[in-house]
Amino acid sequence: MVPAHADYHRPVPHVPPVRRVTLETTSRTVRLLDGVRFLLLALVSVGIAHDAVFAAEHGIGSGFAAAMSAGGHDGYWPLFSVAVVLAVTLLSSWAAIRIVRLLTRRSAPTARPMGRLVCPAPRTYGHDLRRLWLPLLALTLAAFTIQENVEHLVGHGHLIGLGALAGPEYPLALPVIAVVTLVVAAAGALVRWRIAVLEGKLAGRLHAPRAHGLAPDRPAAGWADVAALRLHALFLVRPDAGRAPPRSA
Repeated sequence: MVPAHADYHRPVPHVPPVRRVTLETTSRTVRLLDGVRFLLLALVSVGIAHDAVFAAEHGIGSGFAAAMSAGGHDGYWPLFSVAVVLAVTLLSSWAAIRIVRLLTRRSAPTARPMGRLVCPAPRTYGHDLRRLWLPLLALTLAAFTIQENVEHLVGHGHLIGLGALAGPEYPLALPVIAVVTLVVAAAGALVRWRIAVLEGKLAGRLHAPRAHGLAPDRPAAGWADVAALRLHALFLVRPDAGRAPPRSA
């Protein structure tokens, strides 16, 4: 039995809505992050290409160590090698985290976009490879040339100019750097292309109609039965249900 003094008009306490934090990435931020990743990849390319050139010219072992010492690399090359390892670690960690997050969001049953996710234009691996390799090759060639000229100026008091790429001291520098940058660009382009593919599939899934929802112009199949039952009930309760239709019909 309900008490007579029960308050049926008690106001419902107001519960503030939960605010969802949405992170939006602007095009300027995306370009900045792409530039940082490219510089890290260029640092890796310069380090690997430099060692590959010396290994091609002097072999691996005592000849390589002697050539590096004669070129004045003992003072700074160990620190530069540590920077290359850190760059590889950062790039690998970012790529792994990004791919795992995209795969997790894609496999989630109720995936929701985190910020603005626009379906990117179709891309191919060859397109990404060309866009990455040519700038990477140019930057690595320029860095190697400047590096060797500075080393010769400090250690020997003269510049060798473009001889760092095709001179008597480094006759294999140009083809070796081309091959090394191509391999590095191929790895970087593969990661970029794979991330772009996953982003495109996720964007298409988020923008597509829900599987359990209603299509834009077609109701669910169950509504046809409900409509038939409703019409049948209205027909039974109508007072003129048995009257013949008018002659004009």
